[in-house]
Amino acid sequence: MKVSNLLGKAKGSALLLLGTASVVVSMDANAIPVFARQTGFKCVACHVGGMYPQLTSLGRMFKLTGYTMGNRPNLTDLEVQNDYPPVAVMVQGARQYYNNTSTQGLPGHGQGVPSSSMNVQVVSFFAGGKITDNVGAFMQWTGQKYDNTQTGSQAGWNAAAIDNTEFRYADRTVTPTTDTVVGAYVNNRATMSDVWNNMGPWQSGWINYFNSGNAQAPTTFLMGETTQHTAVGAGAYIFQNKTWYGELAVYKSPTHGPLSALTAGAPPSNAAAGSNGTVIDPTPYLRLAYNKEWGPHNFEFGLHGMMAYAHGSGLLGSTGPSDYSQPVSTYRDVGFDSQYQYVLDPHYFSAHARITREYMNNAGPGVFANYSNLTPVNATDNLTETYVDAIYVYQAKYGAQLSYQNVTGSNDVGLYSMAVNGAGGLTGNPNWSAWTPHVFYAPWQNVRIGYMYTFYTQMGGVTSGNNNLVFNGTKFSPANFNTSMLYIGFVY
Repeated sequence: MKVSNLLGKAKGSALLLLGTASVVVSMDANAIPVFARQTGFKCVACHVGGMYPQLTSLGRMFKLTGYTMGNRPNLTDLEVQNDYPPVAVMVQGARQYYNNTSTQGLPGHGQGVPSSSMNVQVVSFFAGGKITDNVGAFMQWTGQKYDNTQTGSQAGWNAAAIDNTEFRYADRTVTPTTDTVVGAYVNNRATMSDVWNNMGPWQSGWINYFNSGNAQAPTTFLMGETTQHTAVGAGAYIFQNKTWYGELAVYKSPTHGPLSALTAGAPPSNAAAGSNGTVIDPTPYLRLAYNKEWGPHNFEFGLHGMMAYAHGSGLLGSTGPSDYSQPVSTYRDVGFDSQYQYVLDPHYFSAHARITREYMNNAGPGVFANYSNLTPVNATDNLTETYVDAIYVYQAKYGAQLSYQNVTGSNDVGLYSMAVNGAGGLTGNPNWSAWTPHVFYAPWQNVRIGYMYTFYTQMGGVTSGNNNLVFNGTKFSPANFNTSMLYIGFVY
């Protein structure tokens, strides 16, 4: 379990658009990033309604076959579009608006008042594509203005680090009766291998708040920040007859050697000596799925799971990092996920659902702090995450989405300390829920403009209208944390 921002990293976009609009208008429809230039496909071929990152059946096959479809660029003779260097840039900027205007109790901007102005928030650089007939890559490096902590404090563009990065080997064999893809990968984020957009890095709500106004949300070990860019995984998979999928991987935070490059710049907090993360013991990850395609329809149902062993950070009150010498807590995450898609121009529709259940065995309850420097009071705890969304896109230009997130679990005042009861005592209740409607417009394939609004219906077991959320003695209602964002995005 980890308490993190509602929506993690910023995925909005940028004022650079203002200076490049005239260039965008004149660009060819295929002049979009690395993979489109490699294959010659338009956005809508691989992405639902052309909206990154949701994958169509062709997009899934492109990823499963190791990013190798199409032609490798000829870097010695850059005369045609497909020979452009295999690089791309994404610029993201936004302005956020907050219900919370309190100057008491909350840490953050302006002595507790979250603030935002329209400017560039995130810049990502991409490289990758086909290396050989069987080997390909997806590489991302991101610089961001904010540090994505609960305070939303400005990082001054010093928070540049490696982002989602993966290398794949794949081989596809097609006969009159079978179609088999086998592959292997090395990446730096658990669930990055997902091709059905049900998991953290690729789920539909990928455009997220860079500062969620201190709205804390419990999350599982698998879906939280612990396995993001601080651990390296090696996995293998098989996709049989476009129907059955199986995958097995093992993740671990590297301490040295070439694989440590995949965690370059990752936050060192809560890290073992010489390591960038808390996954200092081998941690297995499993994914199984059934996939069905017919006409413009696609359906998937799958199972996912991870068994994580996380060393604690020392005795109660310690601020030290995870350490091999400290007791090990176990986090067993298991769940199911599903996707439905309808893809037939001009209508594009998709829906996703995921439920992940976590079982925690806490080492030394009430004595030892866990990997996130929280001290649970229970020997065992559980947490259940639910995510559901539906998205519709018309003519690959106009879109709307509605998403719902919910968390329930066992009470533990050592892990969850936001809510109080009528007598003023902590409840340790993790229950939390929020809705996010989202509308967007893509005037060109590589530009997206949108507005999203998140309203919280429950936090810490407290429902909206009840002022029993406490920060530094000041009480709030979940509705005080409602947040909205206007964003613009450009990618080329």
